[in-house]
Amino acid sequence: MRIFCFHFFLFTGLLCTAQMKYYLTGRPFGFERNNAIKEVGLRWGMDVLYAGSDVADDTQLGMISKANESVQGMMVKEHGVNWLDKFYLQVAEEEVLHQRIRQSIALLDKALLENSFVLVRREKNDYEVFLLDASTAKTRCVARYKGKEKRRIKWKKQKDGCVIPYDFPQNGIIK
Repeated sequence: MRIFCFHFFLFTGLLCTAQMKYYLTGRPFGFERNNAIKEVGLRWGMDVLYAGSDVADDTQLGMISKANESVQGMMVKEHGVNWLDKFYLQVAEEEVLHQRIRQSIALLDKALLENSFVLVRREKNDYEVFLLDASTAKTRCVARYKGKEKRRIKWKKQKDGCVIPYDFPQNGIIK
């Protein structure tokens, strides 16, 4: 009986923590927009991934369509029929915020090269910024900052390493 209870709670816990996957198809967005889409998607409880015809064949696109339909059903229940419009409105707001953050980081760190990216993570008023160098074949994390917003964001460079939090394969940014 204990084993049954243990497995039941373990399985229930795994189901509750599993994130939905929503696939975007078509031409990929730029890095900055993809960053905003990923962040809003994570806050909405879904991992937004890109799968285009260069990545998936017809059979896989059919499976992706079915997966998106199940996510869409859940999103309609939670956010209403026009959930995708609301989602992209939040993405646009997030993108504006990310742009302000990128500008403030550019003033702080002169390590920003021509072929570099600034990845922004946000949880309420806490921010984490990753400076990524894409000038070589493998993208590497150059620096990491944390900040908390009060009236303005005060940044503190982190000394404990820098690891890319997630991939953007369509932009060539892979861990």
